[in-house]
Amino acid sequence: METELDDKRGKSKNRKLWTLRILLSIYALFYLLLGSEEFLSNSWDIEHSALKILFAIFVIGYVISWKNELASGVIFILWFLGMCYENFFLCPGGITGSDCGDGIAMGIPLLILSSFFIIYGIRWKSQWP
Repeated sequence: METELDDKRGKSKNRKLWTLRILLSIYALFYLLLGSEEFLSNSWDIEHSALKILFAIFVIGYVISWKNELASGVIFILWFLGMCYENFFLCPGGITGSDCGDGIAMGIPLLILSSFFIIYGIRWKSQWP
């Protein structure tokens, strides 16, 4: 009886993890489509350099999300904080600039996903001694 219950819990946790991974993959595709012109530009001013570094951090977090959900959640929160810093301090014209603030608005779904990754990672570690 307990093994059936454990199997159902395991399948439910597996579904939750795959749902998070699929949502993250969809987000990554949108991130690539919307930000590709920024990443592929040959400009190496401070703003474009920061965006390229933040993209590398995102890719690292994405790869790690397949192995360690807790670490990827923390990496994505750091990525969001980096996007906030870039938008407030590095974007020309500050937050009132023409395209400033897009990074924060674009980062909110990833911030929500990262909190779910952290919650999943904490719950998974608490169940396994």
